[in-house]
Amino acid sequence: MPARKLPMALLSTLLCLLLIAAHGNAWAEGFFDLYVGVAKNNTADVSVSETTSSGTTSASASIDLSSSAAFGARLGAWHPTYNWIGLGMDMGYFQADGPGVDIKAYPVSLLLALRAPLFTTPERPGGRLQPYVMAGLTIYVIDITVQLNGMGGSSIKGGGAYFGGAGDYVLGPYLAAGLAWQPARNLALFGEFRHSNFNVGFDTTNSFIFPTMNGKVDTSVNIDQILFGISYRFGADAPKSEEQP
Repeated sequence: MPARKLPMALLSTLLCLLLIAAHGNAWAEGFFDLYVGVAKNNTADVSVSETTSSGTTSASASIDLSSSAAFGARLGAWHPTYNWIGLGMDMGYFQADGPGVDIKAYPVSLLLALRAPLFTTPERPGGRLQPYVMAGLTIYVIDITVQLNGMGGSSIKGGGAYFGGAGDYVLGPYLAAGLAWQPARNLALFGEFRHSNFNVGFDTTNSFIFPTMNGKVDTSVNIDQILFGISYRFGADAPKSEEQP
């Protein structure tokens, strides 16, 4: 399988596994999360260059990006025997801008989840209190505009042709840690810190027919997110409930 198609194949495979887990008995507990929050402490290291018949001009800068809203949804399931480990998929959105930089990001993530089930009960085998960490791979679709010293441009990058991108992928790590509180069998509330970073680059030109200028933009982005959400838990107690008098 070509390397460029591998991330999409992983997404499709994990989605199938999650649907089987949610519908069948292979997993002890499924979860569906909705979250909102703020993306802050955002920075972008930008370099731009333009080459004409007169030579090459370049510039670079480290730019502080403004805080902005972030939101998304996550679907996953925990293992039936080792209920401290699980798999999930996350889809979200965040936007960040600063002097000469505007970035809209649409991340789709595959993740491995680990939790500590504290204060467990028969109705809540995952625990009333659940510290957790998550790690994995994020595939981004990035709508980016960069202008620095009169140089730069705009592009939609990542996601491959599946998402209308330029046929390539923008990848980054998925790193999250949080604390969930489950007051009811099917409901949990959580707070989470997440760190994201990715690199995106694109070429610019003043004409695709007879270009007199060709350029390049490279951007490295770091984003911290503080998120709060609600989690619907399903499937874990269905067999036990049927057996109870």
